[in-house]
Amino acid sequence: MWGKKMKIVICDDDNIYINDIKKNVINFLQERNITADFDLFDDSRLLFENINYYDIAFLDIEMGEVNGIKIATRLKEHNPHIIIFIITAYDKYLDDAMDVDVFRFINKPLDTKRLVSGLEKALELLDKTEISFYLKKDNEHKKVFSNDILYVEIVGRSTKVVTVSGEYITDYKMNFWKEKLTATYFYQIHNSFIANLKYVTKYRRDTLVLSEKYSLPISYRTQASFKKYFLKYNSGR
Repeated sequence: MWGKKMKIVICDDDNIYINDIKKNVINFLQERNITADFDLFDDSRLLFENINYYDIAFLDIEMGEVNGIKIATRLKEHNPHIIIFIITAYDKYLDDAMDVDVFRFINKPLDTKRLVSGLEKALELLDKTEISFYLKKDNEHKKVFSNDILYVEIVGRSTKVVTVSGEYITDYKMNFWKEKLTATYFYQIHNSFIANLKYVTKYRRDTLVLSEKYSLPISYRTQASFKKYFLKYNSGR
């Protein structure tokens, strides 16, 4: 289950399509008890000049001076993991769209069946990323959703994985978790800690507090780069 409110942007120079897409997406999400904030643009230049962090984007291709490919490129720079749907009546931009890793093409008039199918797959990518690992004590196999991990910590020769439902001790090294926790909301704030920024409830220069419960140190050499990243990440949520 998606744990936090999603952030979605829709950009089309025809408000009929903006409203139609939004209506269908809201219906899809409500059936799954998922909430979302929407940013709506009928002027592509405004979106291009005000790029934020988004989980999903719906973009028309032909929108005058700033087309959907240019906007998709900017959105990917801000969040490499964003899911981008191109809504268009044209296919001549297909190669360009593939270059920026567009997730789906949806035809105009709006193909609602393909839209719903695409959203199902998008949620799998965004929310259903399972990580498998073995527990140190009895070698029991465990699976968790990466979205449910609050933080990972090195403890001696082991790593502790703290999730919304429990804590686990594993034999895996930090490099294993760095390779697995690639979503933009994870950040290594210290040699011994990777934190999930979705659960931050308090931030000071040298400390993060997660879920009002877990206080994690931010290493001195990381403080400046993390501050820049955190402010950028948080500005779009």
